[in-house]
Amino acid sequence: MFKFFSNESEWDIFKSVIYSCEAIYTKSKKEQKLADKICNSIWNDNTDTRPDFITNDMMIEMFEVDDIVAKKKGRENPQRKADARALREVERLIQQFPEGTFADDLKIIAHGDTRYNPKSDNFIPDDSVSHHNYRAYLSNFQRICQKHLNSVEAYRKNYPNKKLGFLIVDDSTFYITRKQFQTNPISTKEAFLDYPFFDKNFMNLFITSKVDFVMWAFNNKYFYTSEFPHGEASPFPTIALISKDNYYTRYSKYFDVNSMVSLEE
Repeated sequence: MFKFFSNESEWDIFKSVIYSCEAIYTKSKKEQKLADKICNSIWNDNTDTRPDFITNDMMIEMFEVDDIVAKKKGRENPQRKADARALREVERLIQQFPEGTFADDLKIIAHGDTRYNPKSDNFIPDDSVSHHNYRAYLSNFQRICQKHLNSVEAYRKNYPNKKLGFLIVDDSTFYITRKQFQTNPISTKEAFLDYPFFDKNFMNLFITSKVDFVMWAFNNKYFYTSEFPHGEASPFPTIALISKDNYYTRYSKYFDVNSMVSLEE
């Protein structure tokens, strides 16, 4: 995982991705060469001015997406709200201990349960589809990605001679088609071709953009098999690098949004 602790900074998350280059997927030698350059360059934290991270000749803007059903154009995300509540509770409990009990650089993992209602102090049952689904995944991606695309001209004005990349930290679950879900087993290739960078619903945002490459870091995609029922040994890459030349490939197509189901259903 690239985003493990609740109190990690953007810089921490970025370094976690960059230092995981052995797991990167590329579609061509040109992309592999670019991946090697990205992973071996000296990066600087530029989050105060944007884009987020820069080298002498490259710049990367990072953002996170998930598949959580959110309200108010993403401003009300129940999972992030539950996580923040859990973090506050952990921090409150830590303060009850004598000073010096914990290290100053203590890292915290706090994952909230969206079913818990703090006002009534009980749990409200729900189903996985109402919590996360592919339509929410696509909607969240389009909204957040377009927001950053709208700033591309500003990034280029700040650094006109640098290559621009987007780094997507993806917290969504693994999706396959309903037909595949009902088929046992499905091939590794079939499942791999269900990755979002093969879905034109996602990638069409980049086709006419001035983004030179996209790095996609998958933080929560677990593929379950009879041998590894908890998804602990996934055969799939955790990072993909896609250059402008390969935003569409011969495997790209528009996925049927209504047919995609999460492996966590």
